[in-house]
Amino acid sequence: MSSTYRIFISGMAYDNGKSGISLYIRKVVKYLSKDHQIELLMLKKDAKIFSIKNKNLKIITVSNFWAKPVINMLWHLFILPFTRNYKKYDFILLPAGNRRIFCYYPCYTIVTFHDLSQFYITHKYDRFRMFYIKKIVPFFLKKANSVMAISNCTKRDLQKFYKLKKVWVNYNGYEKPVVSQAQVKKVAEVEGKFLFYLARVEHPGKNHLNLIKAYEQLPKDVKQEYELVFAGKVWEGSEPVMHYVANSADKARIKFLGFVEEAELSWLYKNCNLYVFPSFYEGFGLPLLDAMNYGVPIICSNTSSLPEVGGDAVLTFDPSDSKQIAERILQVLQDKDLQNRMIKAGFERLSNFDWAKHVHKIVGDYEKNG
Repeated sequence: MSSTYRIFISGMAYDNGKSGISLYIRKVVKYLSKDHQIELLMLKKDAKIFSIKNKNLKIITVSNFWAKPVINMLWHLFILPFTRNYKKYDFILLPAGNRRIFCYYPCYTIVTFHDLSQFYITHKYDRFRMFYIKKIVPFFLKKANSVMAISNCTKRDLQKFYKLKKVWVNYNGYEKPVVSQAQVKKVAEVEGKFLFYLARVEHPGKNHLNLIKAYEQLPKDVKQEYELVFAGKVWEGSEPVMHYVANSADKARIKFLGFVEEAELSWLYKNCNLYVFPSFYEGFGLPLLDAMNYGVPIICSNTSSLPEVGGDAVLTFDPSDSKQIAERILQVLQDKDLQNRMIKAGFERLSNFDWAKHVHKIVGDYEKNG
């Protein structure tokens, strides 16, 4: 990166800092702003909590009036492309292309696309948002200069469902959390050994129900030894999950912690005995990398990008088969040698994912094609 560029980035899908896309925006802004001049557009409420600060970063704020999802989508799509002097930027980065794009691209624009889970998970969102992702997004996405997928799985889906011909892959990076031992905060609700899953509580996509049903099938002595712990914000459509747990015979051993801060999340990863990722569909699956970093054995779904990202560091299962999930849990918990091999493979695989490389490729795309 010999040149310094002026880059406009939209942070209008920041989700109060509590989603995978929020994390993506933070990391990309952090690493791009080390060498380039960044102007980041955000809602006022999100700008207040945005943690990245440096001399190369200027945050532009807009009214929280635009926070409501439908208004946000439409304003971003039809008004934002015409309300700024984009001639002063070298290129635009839209980091959440599956949620916020432009109807018109005033200068070279790179769009990051995370997933097309809506094509796999029925009724994932309301009718308007399903129409938006299935009809509106592909029409305007085809006008973008560059579409970047975060996995080969997402690239294949863009080619299949959107008929996009020019899509390139740039894996998400990974940065080890900077949490000192003194900062790590024990989660009071969790005692002893436990299985862990981090995801917003969203039904059916994140598939909490089949993991709970798998846990119920474990031998009684295993359930007495291991709790099942979930972390993640309660999202739309969580009612079937919560209702099921309330009526489960194992409800005392199943914990929902809600959104947890970094200090508590670090403790959960450090102390869990197995990370289980039963999601039906993921564009990438960043928690896989966190679990690898903390030396945790991982089992995950054999669908979407998870086997691609996990490689030989994970064991997979059919996410629709609770019996098979239970079998995988027992297989790992009862084999210490297998756990050690998986942990070692996880540390080795982690080196493939680097945020500096990710942003280097973004800039490289502009330099080659802009």
